[in-house]
Parts: sequence; C-alpha cells; structure tokens
Amino acid sequence: MYHKHHIIPKHVGGTDDETNLVLLTVEEHAEAHRILWEKHGRWQDKIAWQTLSGQINIQEAREQMMKYNNPMYKDDVRRKMSGENHWSKREKNRDKKLFGNINSMHNPETVKKMSGENHWSKRPGKIHNAITNHPKGSSKKILVNGKLYSSIRDASKELNVDVRKIKKIGQLV
Repeated sequence: MYHKHHIIPKHVGGTDDETNLVLLTVEEHAEAHRILWEKHGRWQDKIAWQTLSGQINIQEAREQMMKYNNPMYKDDVRRKMSGENHWSKREKNRDKKLFGNINSMHNPETVKKMSGENHWSKRPGKIHNAITNHPKGSSKKILVNGKLYSSIRDASKELNVDVRKIKKIGQLV
C-alpha cells in the first residue's frame, strides 16, 4: 500500500499538484515526516510521524492537533496569563471572586428588586426546573389531554410524540 506524500507539506504552503507528490510506503512516509520534524521542528510533522509509525492512534493525534492549534498552549500566552499577570492578581481585580462582585454591577434599587421575595423563584406561579417538589431523578406525573401518565417518557411513548413536545403540551402534577 502506498501513500501520497507532499514533498512541500500542505501545512507550509505545499499544493496537491502532481509535481509536489511522491508515492511512499507507510514506513517510508513515517520516516519522511520524522526527518522533516527533526529538521524543522514542526508539530504537524511530529504528529504525522507518530501516527504513521503507530506510536499514537488517530484520537490521540486529533487531541494533539487541537492542543497545538489552541493559542492557550503557546508558551508566551501561558506566561502572560500566569503568575502576577493572571487576571485575578491585577490590582483592579484583587477583590473580585470567581464570578466578580455581582452586586457592584447593579445599583441598590436593582439589587433589592432581584432579591428576597422579589426573586423570580419566589413569585407565585413561576416554575423552574431547579425548583420543584420532585426529588431529583424521580418520575414526574404529567397530565396530557385529560389523561394522567406516570412519567413524561410514558406519555411520549404512548402518544408517539417527542418528549419536548409532551413537556410543552402537558401539565406536571
């Protein structure tokens, strides 16, 4: 089995033109990328060599490519974002917690409107998935078209309707 190898790799501007291609065995192809990696130090050649020679699998190659393509992995970026340069160490951010000081973003009147009995979860008739009388993971009974089902999934199966639609047309009980 032969592979088409780019004499000038595509990652440095090589084309798919026939004059830039050569047929190599898998072993020769791996060796060509090893030589390119040792000569030029390009991570693309290193990953190609390791994949073709069986040192890493395709999934590991993809992970490495994502790592190398991610600017967060570049040394200068890591250096700029660490130690005293980290956002939490800068003078203007010293008092902020992980999500910042939320209350300082709003004036006192807005904070009052958003808290206590005025909070959305305390208003009558307001329901949110996080606030229910159902223990987490338990089945929720639902009333659909006058019929009570033991769970949303049961109603979905019996009526042959998507679960999301059942949630919209039904009423939790």
